[in-house]
Amino acid sequence: MLPTAALAFALLPPPTAKPALPKDQPIAYYVVPLTFPAGPKARLTLRGAKLDTATEVKANAGTVKLLKKGKAGVPNNYPPEKLGDSEVEVELNLPADFQGEAVKLTVVTAGGSAEPLTVLAAKGATAEKEPNDGFDKAQKLALPATVDATIGRERDTDVFQFTGKKGQKVRLLADSLGSPADLLLTVYDANRQVLLTVDDADGKPHPKAELTLPADGVYFVSVIEAHDLGGPQFGYRLTVK
Repeated sequence: MLPTAALAFALLPPPTAKPALPKDQPIAYYVVPLTFPAGPKARLTLRGAKLDTATEVKANAGTVKLLKKGKAGVPNNYPPEKLGDSEVEVELNLPADFQGEAVKLTVVTAGGSAEPLTVLAAKGATAEKEPNDGFDKAQKLALPATVDATIGRERDTDVFQFTGKKGQKVRLLADSLGSPADLLLTVYDANRQVLLTVDDADGKPHPKAELTLPADGVYFVSVIEAHDLGGPQFGYRLTVK
C-alpha cells in the first residue's frame, strides 16, 4: 500500500503542457528604434519571426502605414532567436495632441497576430551623443537623467558622466526594453576606480543598482554588451536618478 503522501501525489492530475504556437504564428521581438520621437510621424522597424508575410500593423493610437516587409539578415554567431530573421518597416502617425507615454503595435499575418509590442515615447529622454566610448569622451548628464542609447557596434562602450555629493543615493537602470542587448553596467569614481559592476537583475538582462556616493565629485557610468555584440538593433534606455 502506498504511503498517504505518495498516494496523494499519484492522484494529482498531470501538469498541463503549454500549448505550442501555430506553425505560422508570427512573433514580434522588439522595435528599432526602441522609442518614438515627439513629432507626429515616426519610422519604425519591428523585428521577429515570420513577420515577412505581414498584411498590416495595427496601433492602439494613431495610424500605421506598412512600408516594407521581408527577411532580415543576422550576422554570423548572432542568435537569430534574439535578433529576429524577418522584419516589417512602418510609419506611425500620431495625432498632434497625442500625450501618451507609449503605443502598442501589433503585426498581423495570414497565420495570426503577434503579441503587441510596446514602444515608449522619447519625451523626457536625452538622445545619446556619440562618440562617448571613453572617460575623456563621456557624455555629461544632469541628474535625474534618462538617455536613449544604442550599443552601435561590436565591443562598443558607452560612457556617461555625472556630478554628485557625498552621501547622495543614486539609482541606476540600463533597460534593454526588449532589444537583444544583454547589458553590463559599471560605475567608476573620479579616479576611474570601479565602485560597482552589475549584470542581470531579476533574471533579466537589464542591470540595476543603488549606490551611496562616497565623496563629492565626478562619477562615470559605462554600459557594454556582455557578449561584445552590437549594431542598430541593440538599443537600451539608461536611467540615473
